[in-house]
Amino acid sequence: MSKTLLLLIKFLVLLAFVTSCDKVDKTPKRESKKEEIPEITFTEDGPRFRNRKLTEHFTVNDSPILYGFYNLYNFEVVKVDDKEYPYRMFFFGESHKESKYIGYDSIYLARGKSLVSWEVYCGNDTWDDTMDVPKWEPVMTRDDKPYDSIHNGDPSVVYKDGTYYMAFSSVGFDSRDGITYIVNCVMGAVSKDGINWTKTEGPILIWDKEYEEGWDAREPHPPSMGGFHRPSLVWDEEEDKWKIWFDYYLPGTFLSMGYAVNNGEFMDPTHWQVLHADENPQLRDWPNPEVVKINGRYYSFSDCTGFGSSLGPQNDRQIVMAYSNNGYEWKVIGRILPEDKIYGTHLPQTFVEQVDGEKILYILYSMVVEEDLPRYSKANFMYIKVEDLENLVDSY
Repeated sequence: MSKTLLLLIKFLVLLAFVTSCDKVDKTPKRESKKEEIPEITFTEDGPRFRNRKLTEHFTVNDSPILYGFYNLYNFEVVKVDDKEYPYRMFFFGESHKESKYIGYDSIYLARGKSLVSWEVYCGNDTWDDTMDVPKWEPVMTRDDKPYDSIHNGDPSVVYKDGTYYMAFSSVGFDSRDGITYIVNCVMGAVSKDGINWTKTEGPILIWDKEYEEGWDAREPHPPSMGGFHRPSLVWDEEEDKWKIWFDYYLPGTFLSMGYAVNNGEFMDPTHWQVLHADENPQLRDWPNPEVVKINGRYYSFSDCTGFGSSLGPQNDRQIVMAYSNNGYEWKVIGRILPEDKIYGTHLPQTFVEQVDGEKILYILYSMVVEEDLPRYSKANFMYIKVEDLENLVDSY
């Protein structure tokens, strides 16, 4: 081999090494820091607050945006860098009775040209805009771990700097001493395209006694508190940290709302810190919590129970709104019943967008009729100008 050729080969090898180094992610890792637990000194809640009627302040979209499925719900919308399809919507459940995933919740994806025009992912870069539900394929399914072997659901997604960040509920079975226990937790995942996901190595939120005071699968209810589930993920730009509100089992309540933060890396389970849970919830009887921060103020929506069956059993649960100036001391404002009373409207999810110079809050929800309880077969949304929302809560 000539000396010139040898030098050329060495140069090419060096060039390849330097080029590969340039591709290495040089983003500095965020350091985690523990926070002091903020004391909750004020909460305004009770039947008289929850029973205030707020429906007239919201405009309801004319017709459902998705329909015809077996049991899908929790419709979460984010806006992305895509001129043709600027919206993505994540939801979960069981798409149709003959699905190979039936019996296990999975997470699905749709893309939209607008909030009323959607195409659902069908695998292999194909999409369906005709409500041909059997074609729909999930983008996330259960794994084979004790905390992730049954259900993946309740997706809460933030699209930030070209990456999707998801917090989601995970359920698994853990067998100990001949007994099968149900394990509930919250996991995280990231994706560049919303289709291919990398899950966290373990739960990012799990009750510290989940494996000690476990839920015997033979029993209808857990024996104690715990069962962290149904996350609402927020990236707080002002405070430069991740926040999750979630619900959990608390004796004497239906499901109550807890709270956790992360000042470090989203995907590192050790960086998540639960601040409010156990006997110290932010709101009691506040299932499926959804939280959004707008103009420095927090708004939370829940499908609360306790409204009775006078409008049909599907309306015992109704969407209730609260707000907070700090994210942990809440004032309940009232309830919203957006559809005809034949429909129960549950699992509220929020989306905020600037439209013609005005900021709009959209609230998506899942719809169920009495004979289908507890399966959801349609999805729709209502909306309100943020200026009107602020005036509304300030009036109470």
